[in-house]
Amino acid sequence: MGDDDAGHRTVKTAETTVRILETVSELENASLTKLADALDMHRSTLHAHLSTLVEQEYLRKDDTQYTLGLRLFTHGARAQRMNPFYEDSKQFLEQMAERTNEIAWLVAEEHGRGVCLRKAKGELAVQPYKELGARISLHDTAAGKAILSRLPRERTQAVIDQHGLPERTENTITSPEDLFREIESARAEGVAFNDEESITGFRAVASPVSSPDGQVGALVVSGPKNRLRGEQFSKTVPDIVSGAANALELELSSAVE
Repeated sequence: MGDDDAGHRTVKTAETTVRILETVSELENASLTKLADALDMHRSTLHAHLSTLVEQEYLRKDDTQYTLGLRLFTHGARAQRMNPFYEDSKQFLEQMAERTNEIAWLVAEEHGRGVCLRKAKGELAVQPYKELGARISLHDTAAGKAILSRLPRERTQAVIDQHGLPERTENTITSPEDLFREIESARAEGVAFNDEESITGFRAVASPVSSPDGQVGALVVSGPKNRLRGEQFSKTVPDIVSGAANALELELSSAVE
């Protein structure tokens, strides 16, 4: 067996491990039989993988049920803290949440997705679909379009090629040409909007942020359509969000001077 075959086998093993962890995460807890059905794997082969992951503390086994282990949290928390926006964003998220009474998020781009890294909740905040660590698409979210406004066109095209433009609601942008137009508008105005594109009845406003080392993210405020409407949606919240994003970038720049 050649080196190429050995390398391919190693990659497949890693892919299997990732699939197992993601499936356990999606199911939250599951038996060997349930996981074997979901993964289309033989029980004996899967059991060996599960036993290894339990031994390494990436999974827990309680009676017959497998769940994620807290060792994953250790790595996740470290990755969160290492993001260049994380530490300095706290005060600006809290200010946005207080001034709008809605929920404010820090979202960072990774592998063509947005990752929800930090949040602050105003008095009226509702959280219909995002949670810390959630990965979101870029084409149908305000944060995503704000992030894309800081990326070169070829990078945006690569994201489209990789992830597509799936339709979430009747307002979702599904045309590359329409998406590029919105991105250009976000680049010119410094803010991007989500007008019921990911969830019906829900709106959001975001502004991009860039770190000194070139990583891109966004600050975003989201809330129900009946509260984010009129001038609140078109001017007041955009001014708050763009001001916070500008202040965060200045904070990041001053830290490296």
